[in-house]
Amino acid sequence: MAGAQPANSLVRIGFVPLGSPSNAFDQSLVEAFRQGLRETGLVENQHVVVDLVWVANEAGYAPAVSELVERGAKVLVAAGSSAATAAKRHTSTIPIVFVPSGNPIGIGLVDSLSHPGHNITGFSDVLADLSGKYVDLARDLGRSRERIDYVWYSGWPDGQHRLEATERAALSLGVKLRARSIGGNAEIDDVMVALKKAGAVTLVVQPSPFTYRHRVRLIESARAQSLGTIVAWPQAASDGALVAYGPAYPDMFRRAASYVARIIRGAKPADLPVQEPTTFELVVNMKSAKILGLTLPQALLNRADALIQ
Repeated sequence: MAGAQPANSLVRIGFVPLGSPSNAFDQSLVEAFRQGLRETGLVENQHVVVDLVWVANEAGYAPAVSELVERGAKVLVAAGSSAATAAKRHTSTIPIVFVPSGNPIGIGLVDSLSHPGHNITGFSDVLADLSGKYVDLARDLGRSRERIDYVWYSGWPDGQHRLEATERAALSLGVKLRARSIGGNAEIDDVMVALKKAGAVTLVVQPSPFTYRHRVRLIESARAQSLGTIVAWPQAASDGALVAYGPAYPDMFRRAASYVARIIRGAKPADLPVQEPTTFELVVNMKSAKILGLTLPQALLNRADALIQ
């Protein structure tokens, strides 16, 4: 798609973003995608239109996808597993690029990472594979090296898979996992109070679309009980999480634009292998550690990519 295009030939990209339009970081992911489009030579309002529909809760994904298709989307960009699942259920013909998704094979998005098949491909966050890393961090940061606390959202189809992956990681490290599920936003405070009464000091928040969307609420509720949170989104350290480790999400969104460009130019999603993150970040919030009265291991501080003072 070189050179200018007449207005009536603009390719509409239907985009279901991750998070909220009022959150600066969530907006920055959309901008990272737009930057990626520019890097491929696709100019908005000259070659493409990026049509956004933000989603407020889990029930909103299917209507959002339907709305984008009705408005003429020729490619769908689904941010997160829930959006990707809704998109795949809605259409078997419109190309779909997901970014990011955990366990894309296990939840039925693709046939394999190397040959996705069908009309969908994208980027995996590999967070289930990092379960051992989160267990190790929790063990180093808690008072007990024999037990760690773990909070997960039970309404997400892949939640059980990630819980089991973490249980296996804990077992291999000789640590007992004490997991508590959350069924909805209204249960967050009660779960944090129960964790505090049970002697928790730090806790791992299982990454999922729900916990990402409500990450600030989870972090603040935990901190109200003097609990430190270990999360999978590096930017959440700025929201008050004690430790955040995970993929560099802006980089994945930027790279996703290259897949959209290749599809617009004729490539088939089935032939584009699912890609994984290439950059990871470890961010430690020293201010949260001070508020919680925690002394962090020097080895952890030495490994951190950034320290929030």
